Amino acid sequence: MSSFDRMRLMIPPLQRSFLICSSRDDPAGMVLHYTTRTAFRCNGPFAERTQSGPSLFPHATESILLNSSHCTEGRFVVLSYYFRKPVYSLVWNVLHAIGRTDVCILYCEDAFDVQLFANVQRFLQPVPIVAKNRAVQGALSRQGFKSRILPAFPDCVIMFRNMAWKFPCGKIIRIGFEHGAYNFKRFSKAQYYNLFTVFFMTSSHDVRRAEQLGVRTAIAVGYPKIDGMFDGSVTDKHLAALAESAKLDPRKKTLLFSATWDGSGMSAVHRWYNRITELTDRFNVLVTLHPWVSEEFRSALKTSPGLFFVDDYNVLPFIRLADICIGDTNSLIAEFCLLKKPTITFRLPPTPRTMPDVIEVIERISVRISSFDELLAAIDEVSAHPEVCRKQQEAAIELFFDTPDGKAGRRAAEKIIQLVPQLAQ
Repeated sequence: MSSFDRMRLMIPPLQRSFLICSSRDDPAGMVLHYTTRTAFRCNGPFAERTQSGPSLFPHATESILLNSSHCTEGRFVVLSYYFRKPVYSLVWNVLHAIGRTDVCILYCEDAFDVQLFANVQRFLQPVPIVAKNRAVQGALSRQGFKSRILPAFPDCVIMFRNMAWKFPCGKIIRIGFEHGAYNFKRFSKAQYYNLFTVFFMTSSHDVRRAEQLGVRTAIAVGYPKIDGMFDGSVTDKHLAALAESAKLDPRKKTLLFSATWDGSGMSAVHRWYNRITELTDRFNVLVTLHPWVSEEFRSALKTSPGLFFVDDYNVLPFIRLADICIGDTNSLIAEFCLLKKPTITFRLPPTPRTMPDVIEVIERISVRISSFDELLAAIDEVSAHPEVCRKQQEAAIELFFDTPDGKAGRRAAEKIIQLVPQLAQ
């Protein structure tokens, strides 16, 4: 048994976690929900009810991912953070005193996170990876990365999620990154950002937006994920090999469809997933989905004939291959913009997580449609006039990335080394 397994046994299981939440879906006011694990995933309606009142959430996990259309407007306090903090801090202090804490770890809520970190890691000493659970550990293993699972007791934790509360000891250096370019959806509460020592954002404009909400820890470094666009690592030979593997017909234009997580209420995947094959005779069709998109849509698209499903976490080369990109409110739109790709986006009803300023930008940098029936006309429009929205895209690049130069990973690494000198190469 490893020292971490022994330490897991030392931590008594928390008997209850609570969410105190009031929302438009609960007009009676404040209600108390609880679950027998440290947190929960709200997968369906805000409260799964019985006639006697709120029920237990049956699908508990170790993450807090509130269904935005039901919970985001509410006020919530994760009391498990405060219940866990004394025990976690005690264990951390004991391990630190005997020299058994990690200098630094990369916490992966999702296997994609390790790819986001790649252009930062190259300027640091190797950082051990800790996965959320065995499923994420398995996904990391399939990518060739070794990891262990929680619990972990580091001196410093790096993550691409707003989950500093998972490491509830004030002595830990907590470093956060945005996992997408810019905040395309409503910010989390300032208190969660302020649990971090520093939270890296992709642009100065995004930092100012956060500061207006009371965030005190944000600084702009750019978006390390896109550094490969500038360092020559994606060559024409590499792109040609990808085009061949995707069986792209050079006589056809290539469409790249993308969608954000459908659980956010801000995805358009349901508007095209079952009609996309109508386009495959005339176009090459590539599809990429947010990692959390429901299996219903993912399975249907993976088995649809005539299209290529991008199962690679590194989507940038496929954006390069595309002639036209199609999205909804996903942050990949910023990367379409950076590569000056003609872009078509679906209009969607507003949700509690919709950012009006983001929708205004999307309106300027893309051709907007409301249904699949409008898509062919929009494709013809941007094919005939690929420069449409080009000036607006160029203006938006600074909004999303400041001045992208391929050095965001280096800048982030330098800031991290200031906090953790042991990571210097």
